[in-house]
Amino acid sequence: KFVIYQIALNLAAHTLAFLTEVNTSFRRNQYENRSILRVKATEWQWNGYDIFTKVSSPDFVLPFQKTKPSVLLIHGFACSTVYWRETAKALKKEGYKVHALDLLGQGRSAKPGRKDGIEYSIRLWSEIVDAYVAENMGNDDVVLVGNSLGSLVALSAYTGDFTKRAEEGGRVDVKRYKGICMFNCGVGLNSKGIVKDEQWNPFQRSLISFLLSLLDILIFKNLRLLQYVLDEVVSKELLRDTLQSLYKFDPSRVDDSLVDSFYFPGKDAGSAEVLSQIYSNDPGLTPMELHNKYPEKLNGFPISLIWGDTDSITPLDRGVGIFYQNLASDETSNVSLEVVKSGHVPFDDNPIESNAVMLEWLKNIN
Repeated sequence: KFVIYQIALNLAAHTLAFLTEVNTSFRRNQYENRSILRVKATEWQWNGYDIFTKVSSPDFVLPFQKTKPSVLLIHGFACSTVYWRETAKALKKEGYKVHALDLLGQGRSAKPGRKDGIEYSIRLWSEIVDAYVAENMGNDDVVLVGNSLGSLVALSAYTGDFTKRAEEGGRVDVKRYKGICMFNCGVGLNSKGIVKDEQWNPFQRSLISFLLSLLDILIFKNLRLLQYVLDEVVSKELLRDTLQSLYKFDPSRVDDSLVDSFYFPGKDAGSAEVLSQIYSNDPGLTPMELHNKYPEKLNGFPISLIWGDTDSITPLDRGVGIFYQNLASDETSNVSLEVVKSGHVPFDDNPIESNAVMLEWLKNIN
């Protein structure tokens, strides 16, 4: 009986180990879109941390065809390479080489924290983008494509704002950057940047700052609470409902693959601190401040804004939206703005219309 008991225990232990390994592998890979051909998914390292990346080769390259710039896709808050699925396909179909990465602390990339010396900021992510372009995109001309917070990261990376002496730029020769396409643009790392909006009087500004500080203390700096929320409150059903509220044009685009791409990274070790830092750290410079700080780099530089008409996160009739509308109406600028039928994620909510606008702009800057 003892022998049989030991055999049963060993069998149970091996079975548990096998199921654990299968579950870990399943969690890591089940939301990766494997249907896109000629896509290489790998991990690149920045300062010893794994950064998940995808590189898509163009579907065709015609003989004697002028070389097109390579495109780097930069996602928004809590997102990943997954939601660029239609954009990557549209670009590679038109002969572009496409790079995409999960920013540090997001998606399938590593999630270090303060004990590792990491302070999350727009500048940190901009430095990572600069390093990625320098190390992985050869001598190619480059177009940066961002969404929301990712658009601000692209703007910061191009201006070199992450460096101590921005006029010297980063590792990438600024002349290699041929344009930035923004699918809307965030105001900062978090909502604290709204206190800089000119619509507030001093009293309102002080009140908003106080309320945001109170939220930091009660919620965003409470790691135990955030960990509980991620572990026990955030479910696939909750994420699906939230995402569908952002996909105003076609909520049916929110499929299992998209939901999983938000759900599983939130279960990774370190996610609670990453979330805490993003919500409570300094928001950094707004797009308006970057334009004012670096006129010599941004005046005349090709920038395309593609904005959803029902975007509730970064509405076109508020702060950043108004700023870029005014800039686009200035004939001396090289900024264009097109409004499409969609919510906050135009390229995945309404990919046909959104990507058509992007491709036409790319054709013109080529």
